[in-house]
Amino acid sequence: MINKLGWKIGGEQGEGLESTAEIFSTVINTLGYHMYSTRDFASRIKGGHSNSKICISEEKINVIDYKTDILIAFDQATLDSYIPELDENSIIIADAKIKPEISEEIKGLVAVFPITDLAKEIANPIIKNIITLGICSALLDIDSKIFYDMIEVKFSSKGEEIVNTNIQAFDKGREIMNEFMAENNINDKYYLKKLNPTHKNMWLVGNHAAGLGALAAGCRMYAGYPITPATEIMEYLFDKLPLVNGAYIQTEDEIAALGVAIGANFAGVRAMTATSGPGISLMTEFLGMAAMAEQPVVIVDVQRGGPSSGLPTKTEQSDIFHAVYGGTGDASRIVLAPTSVEDCFYTMIDAFNMAEKYQTPVIVLMDLQLGMNKATVPNFDFSKVQIDRGNLLKQEEITEEDIIYFKRYATDVLVSNRTIPGQKGGIHNANSYEHSVVGLPSEVKRNTVRQKEKRSNKIESALVEKPFILNEYNDEKDILLVGVNSTYGVLNKAAKQLQEQGMKIDTMHIRQIYPVAQPIRDAFDKYRKIYIVEHNHNKQLRTVIASKYHNSEKIGSLLKYNGDIYYTHELVEQLLEEEK
Repeated sequence: MINKLGWKIGGEQGEGLESTAEIFSTVINTLGYHMYSTRDFASRIKGGHSNSKICISEEKINVIDYKTDILIAFDQATLDSYIPELDENSIIIADAKIKPEISEEIKGLVAVFPITDLAKEIANPIIKNIITLGICSALLDIDSKIFYDMIEVKFSSKGEEIVNTNIQAFDKGREIMNEFMAENNINDKYYLKKLNPTHKNMWLVGNHAAGLGALAAGCRMYAGYPITPATEIMEYLFDKLPLVNGAYIQTEDEIAALGVAIGANFAGVRAMTATSGPGISLMTEFLGMAAMAEQPVVIVDVQRGGPSSGLPTKTEQSDIFHAVYGGTGDASRIVLAPTSVEDCFYTMIDAFNMAEKYQTPVIVLMDLQLGMNKATVPNFDFSKVQIDRGNLLKQEEITEEDIIYFKRYATDVLVSNRTIPGQKGGIHNANSYEHSVVGLPSEVKRNTVRQKEKRSNKIESALVEKPFILNEYNDEKDILLVGVNSTYGVLNKAAKQLQEQGMKIDTMHIRQIYPVAQPIRDAFDKYRKIYIVEHNHNKQLRTVIASKYHNSEKIGSLLKYNGDIYYTHELVEQLLEEEK
């Protein structure tokens, strides 16, 4: 009997593997287990090898374990590619249709079933995925009724005959696995421990968590253009915004998307857009305009492999330079980065509040692993949601002396008062030119200096409530591992493993990339060596932080940039090599 499991399915893209993984994981979620998942798929609709992996644990989990306990193979590439992940306790389930060639290097038990042939006998080949679920149900000793209920929910709209056919396929899968287990004396080796969950967690992708966070933050308008891996945010808000009397606009491109979002914010509506690398490149000019006109707007950038079209379906963290520095002139902006699927929700609250509080664009950087993959998440605490609209004036707060032209860009404060169109006494100019305090174009040198210093200084003063998460495992401060986005679990697991070898390591996960918070720099001072772990070649996070840190020579880098996620053993090996 087990209480921890690495489950993986691989095959040709378009075979329904994702649907199999989705039904399987949804069932596991009802059993009270924690999960964390990842997908690897080609940038095409159909064809090419793909896989889904789900790590399951009785304890909270936020890292993909390298080891695979159950491997389901619908192509030869699955059998060839993941041999290092298997051990003698693994079980490999292969479809006889692929005429599997079993390498002598494969450890563990191999079961070859005529899954596709059975599917054809029952209905059609696509139903092989339901047969596979029946196989897993028997192997793990999961009650059939839970799957029956799931099948009913999924297929009831297609009629009773379709539901019954799928149940028949599921039962056939259970039957052939039960026979195999009896023949090979497997008994309860893979039975999943029965838990008694007191509540049900959500099983959620980071993109949906970000979308829900935007709604909770008061976002009522989304403008966007579809792009992998951010499209799920657009699709989620397309579905949910009408429920809160919000508006959704799919624009002709990313340039228009940001322009519409800025306009909506100018009119007083909290609005956003979401994109990835190629899209945020197109948005650069409007980012500068929003900074110049001091207009709040939130942009989510779910990073993928770059540059240009790059690797649309692979993980990377290489938009950091563009998020922080991209654009002409002195156009600073706030850059945030959630640490987990759960934190995607809360970071969006921070983003909308910061955008209005500091009247500036706020970029929320996520990576593909965080945005497109699922994790077990507790119910969100809506009591933590506080709305701060900054210096947005109500009509009664606009004084008589401002009745002709409103001093929208007053320089005697870091953040000036803000009005929206239609407010009596709030008239001002807002455009992309350098401007006077009322927004009229100005090339007066003294005014230029004041406006630039004001815009820059207000950003440098910006600070979220929790700019980082620090996990302190030791009293002695020697090594600090630092990361962003999806590396959170890997850093913590690697640190704990290295502690067992006598190393003194703490971890920090950064939630505010820019401006570099003073508390981050203060924490750095306590350690002998800092290693920044990131998914890019150019040490982008390190460069941003080091530019603001007085002792930058003690900051090292641990990098991975092949499009794949970090595994714990890889990070451990890199750090041990650096510390030789």
